[in-house]
Amino acid sequence: MILLTALLAAGIALAVAAPAVLSRVDFTAAPVMGMVAWLGAVAATLGCGVLALIALAWPGDPPGNLSAGRLVESLAAVEPTVVTWAAGLIMPLAVIGTLVPTGQLTRIVIGHRGRGAALRRRHRELVEIVGRVEVAGAKLVRLEHPVPLAYSVAGRGGYVVVTDGLARCLTEAQWRAVLAHEHAHLRGFHHHILGAFQVLARAFSWIPLFAAAPNAVATLVEFAADRAAAAATDPRALAVALRTVAAHATTMPTAPLGLIDDSLAMRLERLSATSNAGSSRRTAAMMLVATMLLAPVAAVVVVGLSAVLVRLFIA
Repeated sequence: MILLTALLAAGIALAVAAPAVLSRVDFTAAPVMGMVAWLGAVAATLGCGVLALIALAWPGDPPGNLSAGRLVESLAAVEPTVVTWAAGLIMPLAVIGTLVPTGQLTRIVIGHRGRGAALRRRHRELVEIVGRVEVAGAKLVRLEHPVPLAYSVAGRGGYVVVTDGLARCLTEAQWRAVLAHEHAHLRGFHHHILGAFQVLARAFSWIPLFAAAPNAVATLVEFAADRAAAAATDPRALAVALRTVAAHATTMPTAPLGLIDDSLAMRLERLSATSNAGSSRRTAAMMLVATMLLAPVAAVVVVGLSAVLVRLFIA
């Protein structure tokens, strides 16, 4: 029970505290590090939950439980009583705790993949009818439409869709910067990363960390694509292109990972800021390390407090 308590404490601490901590960290200078931080927090939370279920269903003492018992003798003293009292509930709880979330996640994943594949297939069919491939093998499709628009479509053979209106209102340098931004989404598998977070948020919307992750990661992937495009082309050209496209945003349809989103003001500020980029990256790195230490520290604190309360109760 000691190991189970520690795992549950770590998982709950991450699920509740990690979104508050991560949302306060400025990852704009290191968006990839921010995505790693969110992914690490989600993976650690899932890992704690899975390990807790394994510890619950393990016959006898699970590995590591005896070591934990030596560190917290007061909990070990009452553990046999707790185990005896809960023996009839352990296996049903373990089975339910495994099957219910697994079934929910499987259902959401299958539905998400099926709908996504169908939408991409219909979109590709439509684009092939009304659009034209700019250059063979360039993964670029142009549409005859006056509204300046650019977006990327993931999946097997991902490609970038742009309109003639975009080409007419941008210079050559700005055009290359926009294409670099969209191709960065495809190279970085940003659609797949964001999709994974969206699936978890739909399956476990009651977990604060999973509910907050999609919006945060959606902003981070835009910063990452901006950063890649600025390094490959010109940050000033990209900033001007974003402002130009944003001027027509009221007439643009919404799309996942569209060129313009709610983080535009911050993205433009980051593109114009170069002097403090190194300091921001160092701060992001330190906060990432601190966040990853949150789970074990929380586990130790909760188990320690439990030990004190048990000791007082026995006394």
